[in-house]
Amino acid sequence: MNHTVAIFGATGAQGAPVVQEALAKGMTVRAVARDEAKIKSMHPQAQAYPAVMDDEEALTQVFTGVDAAFVHLPAPETPDDAAVWLKAIIGAAHRAKLALMVFTTSGSSGSRYPASAIIDGGTAAMNAVLSSGLPSIVLQPTIYLENLQIRAFHPKLRDEGVLDYPPLSTETKVTWTSHLDQARIAVAALTRPDLAGRAFEIGTPNAMTGEELATYVGRWIGEEVRYQPTTPEQFGQRVGEAFQNPGMAFAMTDLYGAMKTMGTEDLVVDTNEIQKIFNVQLTQVAEHIQSWQV
Repeated sequence: MNHTVAIFGATGAQGAPVVQEALAKGMTVRAVARDEAKIKSMHPQAQAYPAVMDDEEALTQVFTGVDAAFVHLPAPETPDDAAVWLKAIIGAAHRAKLALMVFTTSGSSGSRYPASAIIDGGTAAMNAVLSSGLPSIVLQPTIYLENLQIRAFHPKLRDEGVLDYPPLSTETKVTWTSHLDQARIAVAALTRPDLAGRAFEIGTPNAMTGEELATYVGRWIGEEVRYQPTTPEQFGQRVGEAFQNPGMAFAMTDLYGAMKTMGTEDLVVDTNEIQKIFNVQLTQVAEHIQSWQV
């Protein structure tokens, strides 16, 4: 039986890999984003569904007739955006009698993490989805591996051979999450209504310290790299200035300041268990990094 799915953020960093993975699995895909022309250009094999996150009527049309949907929220511009979007999404999903929603918090979330604006926002979104009355699976990714491709996150890398991100202690081990591994898990979850009502911390195999990460980054760029972490405050200021966004400066400082208070093993996720539950094969961090263009 053909499986029809709706995938939100289809032209973005998170949604685009999910579209490609679903198409590769033979699913019929409704690719959802703002720009219809961009959807058609990026995903000619998918059905283009232009919609914005606060348009409940358009979202109802997206959800009507699909077997499942993958949903994540864009980066908010105001403090009220996430609540407005979730209200419209949940309302539309109920109206369309959506059989299964797979929702990603797009970052670390849950009660085991210290309080921060980003973590608390992700946790609130997770709780809203799980308590909505919709059959839902929530994915809780760790720090996205593709952050390492953002030069503003590590401006000293190519000129000085210094990786100063993430701004955590040298002893802290981190399980990263590649967008591609999230896509594999998400597409598997779209066919697993038996897991509805549950949330899963996900990640890419092989947690590592910053020094171990620097070794793989060095192989990627073809230079020797050492890990010399900056502080959360310095990192937040740098990113905020690069993107000309004071709110981002606060959010990054707040997030990594909270994470820095955690134990050296507290950012590790059991990816073996995730592979068993969803019957997927995930790719190790080193392989992802080596596949990137320099």
